[in-house]
Amino acid sequence: MNDNRLIVFELSGEYGHFRKFNTTTSPLTYPIPTRTALTGLLGAVMGIERETAPGRFAGLPVQELFDMHKCDLAVQLLAPVKKVNMGFNLLDTGNSFFEIRKSGRTQIEFELLKNPSFRVFVRLRNSVLFDQLAERLITRSHHFTPYLGLSQFTAILQNATVTAGMMRNTDLGYVRIQSAVNLSLLAANPPIEFDQTAHYYVETMPIELSRDRVVTRYGEVLVDANGGSVPVQTSEWFETPDFGNILFL
Repeated sequence: MNDNRLIVFELSGEYGHFRKFNTTTSPLTYPIPTRTALTGLLGAVMGIERETAPGRFAGLPVQELFDMHKCDLAVQLLAPVKKVNMGFNLLDTGNSFFEIRKSGRTQIEFELLKNPSFRVFVRLRNSVLFDQLAERLITRSHHFTPYLGLSQFTAILQNATVTAGMMRNTDLGYVRIQSAVNLSLLAANPPIEFDQTAHYYVETMPIELSRDRVVTRYGEVLVDANGGSVPVQTSEWFETPDFGNILFL
């Protein structure tokens, strides 16, 4: 197999919400989909059931099929981050969690991404799975409907292609990276050359889940809010001929 092949596709929609793990009554959103959300989206495209019942899985769950040892994922912001607040009518489970008839309604304000647009890069060790996923994305024959964090927000997956790149580990000082940057993987000091006129997001994001959907790895992820490139010092990055340099989450 060729480990340097990438599946590249664009991911967009009218709204999106990727809930921060440390918010409760007023859910806030990450500016980009987390790695765990992307694995779920790929599972939806392939028709892989997340689970059949508590403790029972149909084959290998998506958390393990696309884990960090088998799959590399990167995400690039294609449009500036725009957030809006919107009220959602939900069941009030304060009186009774198990009896819906006793539950009233409550309105919770969600922070949403407005017109989000991303480019996603997928690198798989399994060449058979790679070819199957590429075919489904290119022909837009998704098994389940993909969405942007919440089932109300249908996702548009388009412009999928297969390209080839190369891992680089030459010491060039600062390298411009087009994708989101996992700061936890950088060792240089200082690792980033900041643009004083740019606006950055730095978020603690879940990177990997166990099959029981317990977060086993977090990462500090940085992204330019306007989708610009970020100069970083790194010992290894992936160079693509058409999309620039990327770092996997």
